[in-house]
Amino acid sequence: MDATPEQVARRLGTSRRRVVSAARRLGVGRVAGGGWLFSPEDEDALRAELGVDAGGPLPRSQMRVLAELSLRPRGLVSARAVAEACGLAPATASAAVKSLLADGFIVVRDGALHADVLHPRWLELRPLLREVRPPESRGMEAA
Repeated sequence: MDATPEQVARRLGTSRRRVVSAARRLGVGRVAGGGWLFSPEDEDALRAELGVDAGGPLPRSQMRVLAELSLRPRGLVSARAVAEACGLAPATASAAVKSLLADGFIVVRDGALHADVLHPRWLELRPLLREVRPPESRGMEAA
């Protein structure tokens, strides 16, 4: 069954505007009755392009950074490495890392950035972080 941009945006954890913009860029979806409609295949293409963001108490870029670091027991050595792994622009990733360091969600151990799984709010964030998926293209995007 075809989905509206609002439905796709809700499932991907993003905005209608980003969905429609990506649909135009990818050439997916169709306009019918004055509005966009997306098939399941179109939605898969959008998911690959945009990734999936779970929402939550932190900004989208910070959730992506924490999700990525939570999957890497050896951590990442720099904000630039985080940006590449998360599919974020370097400036966006750097700002997210600085904020997460200041709030104690990230710690530096052995010269690498690590998610602090002992943070008091970690249990609240963990289920949301499991839902986060970076774009498959891992291209740089603004938050």
